[in-house]
Amino acid sequence: MQEHDLGQFAGLLAELSELYGKCISSGLTEIYWKALEMFEWVDVKAAFEAHARNPDCGQFFPKPADIVRFIDGNGETRALKAWTIVEEAMRRVGIYQSVIFDDCLIHAAIEEMGGWVQLCSMTMEDLPFRAREFQKRYMAFVIKKPARYPSCLHGLSTLENTKNGYPVELPLLIGNIEKAEQVMLSGNEAALNVQSLKTIQNALQQTIKQLEDQS
Repeated sequence: MQEHDLGQFAGLLAELSELYGKCISSGLTEIYWKALEMFEWVDVKAAFEAHARNPDCGQFFPKPADIVRFIDGNGETRALKAWTIVEEAMRRVGIYQSVIFDDCLIHAAIEEMGGWVQLCSMTMEDLPFRAREFQKRYMAFVIKKPARYPSCLHGLSTLENTKNGYPVELPLLIGNIEKAEQVMLSGNEAALNVQSLKTIQNALQQTIKQLEDQS
């Protein structure tokens, strides 16, 4: 939401306070605003309305987490959707191209797993295990936001070209372009897990071997 949505947002909370017989102070309104301002106004409004209509929970005044759940689903659902996006990007983009997703939690989870190159280097046998690992890490970040995350997930070509002083390709933005650009701008390039040249070389050798086995 944007600042100009604050009036509508406060008005909606005031209407809900009448419906539920609950007093909404300016301080409480600010808490709800800060918890939900990352979402679009139309989605927030629809989520509040969906909560009010829900026969299981609609009799209670919604907490911010209830609204987030209506917008994004629970942590498990979000993690599964995120992995589906990542898996598709691995197939479509591959190990060489650098990528920027429109979800900073994807960046944080992949960095903890060793980075884009290492993730793309896994074998088909490793895929189910890496999928579960990603989803667990992602769900942990849903509960507690990462203190930082990389602005870009670097591919093998970028890492090699940077090391040798060659020009690098622009990263590929995946998903919503504006959100991906925001992830890039708010991310931090000081990686928690710095991939060594040996790791990169090993990943390249694994990729070449897989290609040879398939031919």
